[in-house]
Amino acid sequence: MERLPPLKALRVFQVAAELGSFKLAADRLHVTQAAVSQQIRLLEEYFDEALFVRLNREVQLTPAAMTLLPYLQKAFELISEGARTLSQDPNPDQLKITTIASFAARWLVPRLNGFQRENPELSCYVSTTDTVFNFSDSSQDIAIRFSPGGTSGLHEALLSTDYVLPLCHPTLLVQQTDKQLPLLIDDSSDIREVNASFIELFGGDQHVALKMRDSSILIDAALNGQGIAAVRYSLAMEQIKHGLLVPARSIYWNSPYSYYLVAPEPFFKRPKVAAFINWVMAEAKVIEEHWQKFCVDQHLKHV
Repeated sequence: MERLPPLKALRVFQVAAELGSFKLAADRLHVTQAAVSQQIRLLEEYFDEALFVRLNREVQLTPAAMTLLPYLQKAFELISEGARTLSQDPNPDQLKITTIASFAARWLVPRLNGFQRENPELSCYVSTTDTVFNFSDSSQDIAIRFSPGGTSGLHEALLSTDYVLPLCHPTLLVQQTDKQLPLLIDDSSDIREVNASFIELFGGDQHVALKMRDSSILIDAALNGQGIAAVRYSLAMEQIKHGLLVPARSIYWNSPYSYYLVAPEPFFKRPKVAAFINWVMAEAKVIEEHWQKFCVDQHLKHV
């Protein structure tokens, strides 16, 4: 392959040629005038051709430079266009969200129609997985993750903290005391450190009737009256508001994990992603306000 001229020198030549001044080119490129002169000399040595006539206060293009300049202008414009294409949103009318299944089923999807009413031009695609994508393709725009934070290589913003409550169907407490009720255990990693305290407070290991790693199904089991479950408030808020689930005891634990918005930092500036972030942050704030009121009304104490 034929050896190409140095790209840096070509760019310096283009700016100097368009401005007609090494000094102005240095200012534009944020380098010294000597650095501009050096790059021009490299290019002249490469072509073995003078590109500028150096005068006292200005420089003038030689015929060779005038021939070269329009080709470089087209080439650098193509490079800029290619870079813009990569950084632009390939699907501006479609928002692709990835999150965990329990959050999608119990929190996000039931509220998403509010976002769609505010943004009717957008179609939303929600996928559920515990995997953190590297966003190397266009398959996702934003992730909502439940984690301790610190996702490597990606930008993240705290969406909300959460709280864990011992919840059961209200009829169970009429029939027997909380320490006699079966325990429903969520064995997911995000709640395991709460489980030891939960089991100890409600009767010990001998009362564990059901164990699984799906918060949403565990809530269904509690709604069916199968026992007490330690459940995140964010996932059970609607059932609590309607009296379908009640605290078996006036206590709560802080969740060791929180919800984070995760994506490459440039994605956060995409209009559709920014609109979603503003909406979902507002929704999370409403839930936090509900939680604070619920704490006061139920006289909940932190364990």
